[in-house]
Amino acid sequence: MTYYVRAPGTCGEFLQGSIDGQSFLVTCPINRYSYALSDVKHPFYNYFCSLQPKSARARQLVLDRNRQDKTDTSVYVRSDILQGKGMASSSADIAVTAMATALAIHRELSFKELERICLTVEPTDASFYPGVTQFDYFEGTISEHLGMCPPLKILVFDEGGSIDTIAFNRQDDLTDKIKEKEPIIKESLDLFKRGLKTHDINLIGQAATLSAFGNQRILYKPDLYNFHDIGVHYHSVGTIIAHSGTIMGLLFPVDYGGIDDCKHEIMRTLPHLTYVDTVETTNEGLTYIKR
Repeated sequence: MTYYVRAPGTCGEFLQGSIDGQSFLVTCPINRYSYALSDVKHPFYNYFCSLQPKSARARQLVLDRNRQDKTDTSVYVRSDILQGKGMASSSADIAVTAMATALAIHRELSFKELERICLTVEPTDASFYPGVTQFDYFEGTISEHLGMCPPLKILVFDEGGSIDTIAFNRQDDLTDKIKEKEPIIKESLDLFKRGLKTHDINLIGQAATLSAFGNQRILYKPDLYNFHDIGVHYHSVGTIIAHSGTIMGLLFPVDYGGIDDCKHEIMRTLPHLTYVDTVETTNEGLTYIKR
């Protein structure tokens, strides 16, 4: 039996920081995905089924924890999420690999089990959860479902380069920098929760913008303020970033008709930024079907 598993990536995070010393992020899952097929045989030959190191480790963790030595259980993984940009490509790859491997040995992983596997490999974005989640991306101490995200379109640009997530999170002074912006994160989280509860995308946008601006001391984005100002001119409700990545996004209502005009203005005014995609938020989390 072959299983088809998919999990969304993210457009950075709605917010990320700490409160009272407890680090967390709030997920922003989008309709771009990593996919895995379990028990792959024809038409995928072995060289198509090799896994990146993080996914390979996730597969082995599942086998070890279930005392399995099914080295012939192949898993094919592909993704339409950009890597190294802060869009949770690794987290999505790890999650779908772990679930596909478990299904191949007649097990279904709980979300808590997925958490532990992902966190064993690296800090994780937890986009495998349905809806929006407040999550401790280091230890999993916080794992709280906040609700379903109202539909939003996000115009995504990249400032270039890539960030090694593991190296980024090992910075000597990172904890102190995160602590400095706690008052901003408290305000941002309050705004976000109220926006989610009332389906007010303006409050959600304000929350994301606060967190984005507050992150400048941690990972400076030189074009963030100009990028945001162009968005305001074109009626964006807020700006979202990858707090440990290179992307920035402008949040819009799904029925807004001026996104292309905004995109062209950014390309004209900030030509060193690269247009990535226009995506939408999703609430589905990790899903799978038998094939």
